[in-house]
Amino acid sequence: MPYRIVVAKELSELFGVLSHPIRIRIVEELGGGEQDVKALVDIVNISQSGVSQHLALLRAHRVVIERKEGRNVYYRLRDDSLANWVLQGLQFTGPDQREAKEFHSAVKKAKNTWSHQATMRRTDAQAN
Repeated sequence: MPYRIVVAKELSELFGVLSHPIRIRIVEELGGGEQDVKALVDIVNISQSGVSQHLALLRAHRVVIERKEGRNVYYRLRDDSLANWVLQGLQFTGPDQREAKEFHSAVKKAKNTWSHQATMRRTDAQAN
């Protein structure tokens, strides 16, 4: 029985870390490969200090890993499958029947955008 308590506590902490919309967006963006803070600032459209605070929390909970190159710091997910896992959580959310079409359309657009951006970043990384 104590193992269930430990597992529940660990999952609760992970869900807490992922409970902010900006952190979810950062996780999804990093699902396509590593990014520096400046790129994430441009993508999520908040201040550099705001992005850095979210990244510090994600790093403290071992969700992201940092890599330093000169003065630049690059972040990536510790496990790339987390981004897909987060998106799979959408099956447990959503509107009632009346709003479903619009919601599913927005979900599809978000998935396509993140998937396309991830593919483009991987292609760019391979070219360099």
